[in-house]
Amino acid sequence: MNGPSPRALAAAAALVLLAAAAGMFAGYRVSLSPLALRPRGVEFAAADAKVLVDGAASELTGTAPTGAAQATLAGQLAVTYALYLQSDAASTVLGRAVTGREGVRVAASGPFTLLLNRENNARRAPALAVPVPVDNAYRLVLDVDGQSPVLSIYAQAPTTRAAVALVDATRALLVRHVAAQESSHPLGPEAAVVLRPLGPTVGGPVDRGARAQLMGLVAGLVLLAGGVLALARTRRGRRRASPRAPSHPALDDDWPHTTRLLPWALAGFLAMLFLVPFDAIDLPVSLPLNSSPDRVALVALVLLWLCAFAVSRTAARPRLALTPVHFAAGGFFAVCCVGAALDAHALANMGEVTLLVKKLALLASYIVFFALAASTVRAREVSRFATLIVVLGVLVALAAVVEYRTHYNVFYALWGKLLAVNLPSDLDAPDSIGRLTVYGPTSQPLELAALLAMVLPFAALRAIDAPTRRRRLLYGVAIGLLLAGGVATSRKTSLVAPAGAILLLAAYRPRAVLRSLGGLALTLVVLVHFTSPGALGSVLEQLEPGHVNGVLTTTDRTARYGAVQPDVSRHLLLGRGFGSYDPHKYRILDNEYLGLLITTGAIGVLAYAAILGSMMWLAHRAIRASRAGAGDGESDGGAPTDGRAPAAAERASLALAALASVGVIALAGALFDVLSFPHVPYLLFFVGALITALRRPAPASSRTLGAAPSFAAPVPCGPPGERRRALQIS
Repeated sequence: MNGPSPRALAAAAALVLLAAAAGMFAGYRVSLSPLALRPRGVEFAAADAKVLVDGAASELTGTAPTGAAQATLAGQLAVTYALYLQSDAASTVLGRAVTGREGVRVAASGPFTLLLNRENNARRAPALAVPVPVDNAYRLVLDVDGQSPVLSIYAQAPTTRAAVALVDATRALLVRHVAAQESSHPLGPEAAVVLRPLGPTVGGPVDRGARAQLMGLVAGLVLLAGGVLALARTRRGRRRASPRAPSHPALDDDWPHTTRLLPWALAGFLAMLFLVPFDAIDLPVSLPLNSSPDRVALVALVLLWLCAFAVSRTAARPRLALTPVHFAAGGFFAVCCVGAALDAHALANMGEVTLLVKKLALLASYIVFFALAASTVRAREVSRFATLIVVLGVLVALAAVVEYRTHYNVFYALWGKLLAVNLPSDLDAPDSIGRLTVYGPTSQPLELAALLAMVLPFAALRAIDAPTRRRRLLYGVAIGLLLAGGVATSRKTSLVAPAGAILLLAAYRPRAVLRSLGGLALTLVVLVHFTSPGALGSVLEQLEPGHVNGVLTTTDRTARYGAVQPDVSRHLLLGRGFGSYDPHKYRILDNEYLGLLITTGAIGVLAYAAILGSMMWLAHRAIRASRAGAGDGESDGGAPTDGRAPAAAERASLALAALASVGVIALAGALFDVLSFPHVPYLLFFVGALITALRRPAPASSRTLGAAPSFAAPVPCGPPGERRRALQIS
């Protein structure tokens, strides 16, 4: 047996060197003056200290007057001092003290225990110019509960020495500030406030070994990408060398091997959904209501669709076929419009017509995108678009892991160099309960978790149905990365939504799911922990029986449900107007069904449920029809085995993945307001378009529609006997 050729060995060596160089530059940067390698700010350390807000007659010695009034006053003073330390003036002084540079301030926030400055909606205030740049390598978190007079100072820095220095500088600055205020106290020095340190500053490295892990991850990704490219090139060469079988004309016109523009435009729109924070970008073009990139791209899609429909007379022409999903989506939009029209006078008086029109325009964008995709995607192309979704989802998951580890959002950073991007105020900062807000390309961590959970069923079934061990391993790694990216958001949705998807898959294919994913369980847990250390434990802790209903993000949300009863009962059937319930003015509900009950009434909730239900019902019928076809010995649910449509097993697998993906949104609707964040609804309606495409055969020829195809009838979905008779008639 011949060994590898010298050319192959040289290519492998070059790939290894490239991977090593990429890993090295991921952990170190080149300094030109002097020439040296300097570590990047990947690893970081933390330090912590506590300060008691006390008086001259100390409470520690028992000589101070006691009472609830004094304790409350001291607690309020601690809050005041915490707010002072995160002011621009104080953070600039601390920046000069710890970095040695003028005009730089540290990133300060808090106190998160009081749930200050909390936001959980898609709307943003306009970004204001920051007069002094912030060095995010130095972070200061100040916490106090508002009752006990103890101020906690927590700092993060590249090294332990810098973290301790930041805490000490903060405490020293606060002592000087309090001393300057209390030096002229009207009641004398006995009533002055005194700050007493509660022990020394304690610090240490938080993520030791993060640089080596990141370097290994980057090197491994380069090796994996290079190996995949080399394998693809080898297979392509073998196909060219081997004699080609006669091809069918229609097979040469399926995406990506096609000159049709519409499927390529859809692929580009999908790439935008996963790789562009378009909800935070306003393009310098004039469009009604909104000029975000998704609206511009959708207008271009509509124009291209109209041209293809009007000009083309071949199989490239879009095919209009109404399905229950079309009727459900149109019915939901009609209910929203009717409800808004009936309550238009009250909405005008409250100044909420503009918000309603914007929400209706966004909903119309989702439905138009679905109609375009459903008329464009062919049955054979569903598998390829599913692969594209998995690849894009893995890229987003990797970026989310990097953001969790390094506090660097690649999407906002890179697109911010090209366009005006409105950065979220809490990007990569602790939220109300101390969780890091990892955004990815989305506008909310919950949206990112749901987006990755929607991709998971496609990767899971690809891993289960993979014909080779190599593909099974690749899709297993993809599953682990998707879970890791979701867990990096530190939201409960990152585990609840994937669990719901896995349960749906197991309901249809219990043995295959339990055997394949059960065998990967340990590997997936290790991969998730390696890529996002600490995040998995944080999410699991929030889901513990004693914590799931006790964490503030849950109790504070459910506490509002009783308060919205008047809003529900006032317009029980059609609601007060779609999208008119502004969380800035009213309440943050984080529940799509409850929000729709208020804005569209019970009829609107049923219409929205009909959209999800019709998608899942069509997917279920496609699964049943494909399984019945396979049981009769047919390859495509009764279709001729000429290779012009997916095989029965593949069709059933794709339909099941799409069903589980829609199920993720049905579950996520109870966890946050899904329709307010456009990345997820766009993907939902594209998955619905894939489901409708699975029910249709592909054209028999890519050149003309004149000849009657041998595969002209839709896939029958009835019992086997009726399906055979239908095939004979067609």
